Amino acid sequence: MTRGIGGLRRSLVGAIGTAIGALILALMLLEDPLVQYRLRELAKQTLQAAIDATADALDDGEEAERAARTTAARFGCRIQIFAADGAPVADSASAQLEDTHLSEAEPGVAIRVEGGHRMSGRHDGGLIVQAWRPAGDVDRLHATVRELLVIGGVMALLVAIALTIVLGRALVEPARELTEVADALAAGDLSARAESDRDDELGAIGRALDRMAEQLVERIERLRAEQDRLRTVLNSMVEAVFVTDSLGRIEQTNDALDALVGSDASGKTPLEAIGNEALHEAVRRARRGGAQDVEIRIERPEETLTLRAVVASLPEDAGVVAVLHDVSALAEAARIRRDFVANASHELRTPLTAIRGFAETLRDGAIDDPEASRRFLDVIMRHALRLQALAEDMTALARAEAVGADPTLAPVDVEKAVRDAAHGLERHAEALDTTLTLELEEDLFALANPRSLDQVLVNLIDNAVKYSPPGATVTVRTRRVSGFGLDSVTQAPGKGDAAVIEVHNTGTGIAREHLARIFERFYRVDTGRSREVGGTGLGLAIVKHLCTSMKGSVTASSPEGGGVLFTVRLRAADHAPASDDAAPTPVE
Repeated sequence: MTRGIGGLRRSLVGAIGTAIGALILALMLLEDPLVQYRLRELAKQTLQAAIDATADALDDGEEAERAARTTAARFGCRIQIFAADGAPVADSASAQLEDTHLSEAEPGVAIRVEGGHRMSGRHDGGLIVQAWRPAGDVDRLHATVRELLVIGGVMALLVAIALTIVLGRALVEPARELTEVADALAAGDLSARAESDRDDELGAIGRALDRMAEQLVERIERLRAEQDRLRTVLNSMVEAVFVTDSLGRIEQTNDALDALVGSDASGKTPLEAIGNEALHEAVRRARRGGAQDVEIRIERPEETLTLRAVVASLPEDAGVVAVLHDVSALAEAARIRRDFVANASHELRTPLTAIRGFAETLRDGAIDDPEASRRFLDVIMRHALRLQALAEDMTALARAEAVGADPTLAPVDVEKAVRDAAHGLERHAEALDTTLTLELEEDLFALANPRSLDQVLVNLIDNAVKYSPPGATVTVRTRRVSGFGLDSVTQAPGKGDAAVIEVHNTGTGIAREHLARIFERFYRVDTGRSREVGGTGLGLAIVKHLCTSMKGSVTASSPEGGGVLFTVRLRAADHAPASDDAAPTPVE
C-alpha cells in the first residue's frame, strides 16, 4: 500500500508538471503572432510619434536637416524629408541626399520592408516626412520577450514542482498513515488507530476510521461472545450436532460429534465423516427443503450404535443442521425388556407347567397312591421353590436397578464377610463333592454395603459350587492391589487401592463369546446344565448391579488352567469398621 502512496505522489507531481508544461507550450505557440502584432503596433506608434515630432519642429521653423537628426536621435529611428515632387530634402542617416528615396507607402501606414519598418506622413508645408526603423531592433525585442517567456516558464515549472512536492508530502503522508491503519485493521490488528488531530478532510477520515474500528471491535466481541455461548451450548449437549454449508460439507460440530467420529469432520461430507448412506441421503433431501427424521446404525469395532438423526435446512439455502440422538441405550433397553419378558415367561412356564401337570395327575386319582402322590408332591414342591427363587431374584434385581437405590457404603472387613458367606455354603459344597478353599488376606477392608457384599459373595460362591464337576475345588482369594482401575460407571481411571475378591472353580471354562454376555439376565451358557442345577439365570445380573451400586466392578474370565474366575474390585478402606454393628446381615 505504501507503494501506492508513492505512486499517488508521482502522479500528482506529474499531473501538475504536465499542466504547467502544456501552458508554457501554448504561450510559446501563441507568442509569435501576438508579439509580432504588438511590436508592429508599437513600431507604428513610435514612427508616427517621430513624424509628428519632426513636423512640429519644421512648423517651429527648425531647419529640415536638424529637425530630422534631432527627432531620429530622440526616437531611435531614421527620418527622411522629401519635397512634394519626391526630391530628398533631408536625411538623418546621411548627408548625401542622392541615395534618399521616397517610400511607396501611403502616408499613415506602417509597412514591413526588407530591413525594417517605414511610415510616411505629409507636412502642411508641402513636405513629406518619412520615418524608418531597422527590423533588427524589433527582432531583438522579440527574442528578448521569448527568452523571458522561457525563463519564466521554467521557473514557474520548478516552483510548481516544489510546491507540489511540499503539498504532496502534506497530503500523502497522512494518507499513508491512514492506509497503514486500514491495512492493520484488515490484517486483524483491532488495536490500530489513526488518532488524527487534523482539521481538514483527512483528519475527518482518520476519525471516521477510528470510529469504524471501535464499532468493529464491539461487533466482533459481541459475535465472539455469541459464538462462545453457542459453542458452550453445543458442547454441553449430549447429542451430536453438525452444520453443513450450502454444498453439503460440514463446517461446524460439537464435542459429541467429534467423539462419535473420532477425528475432525470439518470440510467433509456426512458420508465421509460418519460413513452412513442413510444419513447422507437425509442431508441431501433436507437441502432441498423440509426436515428429515431417520434412524441409522453405525458399526464400531467395540459396539454398534443406534442413532436417531433429525436434519433440518437452514434459511436461504445456507446448509442444514443435523442433531444425532444416541438411542443405543433405549434400543438395548427395549431389546433387554423383550428378552426379559420372553425369558421370564419361559422360566415361569416350565415350573408352572410341571406344577399344573402333577397337580392334575393327583386330582385325577394319583393322590390315592401314597408313593406316587409323595413323589409328585416333591416335584411340585421343588418347582414351587424354583418359582420362589425366581421371584426373589427378580425382586432383588429390580431393587438393585432402581434409580436412587444406591446403598450406603462403609468400611467392611473383607475376610470376615468371605468367611461368613462360605460358612453358609459349606454343606452345599460337601453335598456336591466340592472342596471350598479360602486364601484370605488379613486386615483387608473394603468400602461396601455389608448386605450387598454378602449377597455378591453368596451368589458367586454358590454359582461356582453348582457349576463345578464332582471332586472340583472352589477357591476364594482376597488381596489389596494398587490402583483401582477403570470406574465401572464413569469408565474413568480410579484413584486409590482396591480390595480384590476372586472366586475360582476348577470346572469347565467358558468360551470367549459367552464371557461378554454372562452377566445378562437369563443368559445361560449351558441351558440344560443350568436348569439341572436349578439356577434362575438372574444371579450374575444381580451381582453386576450390586457391584456397580457399590462403585465397584465384576469381571469373568477363563484362565489357562481351566475353570472360571470371577473378580470383584471394590475400593479399599484404610480402617476397620467402627463397630460390630456393621457386620453383614445374612441373606435369606
